[in-house]
Amino acid sequence: MTTAVKAIYEHGVFRPVAPLRLKEATEVEVLVPTDATEDNNDPTGWKAMREFIGLAKDATTSTASVDHDAIIYRR
Repeated sequence: MTTAVKAIYEHGVFRPVAPLRLKEATEVEVLVPTDATEDNNDPTGWKAMREFIGLAKDATTSTASVDHDAIIYRR
């Protein structure tokens, strides 16, 4: 059986919003939605894409497109 529990994360601890009927020291698994993390400041992916495009522009001496098979398949 699974029960959804709302909690607040503060000072490194998840604090349930409402009391729970659990035995002391019961092990639980907490699933955190990815949009709730501070690291997710690029929901559309455009920041990452611009960084990737910048890497490609800087690689003017790369022969990756010419040597694609040799690089990928080690031929």
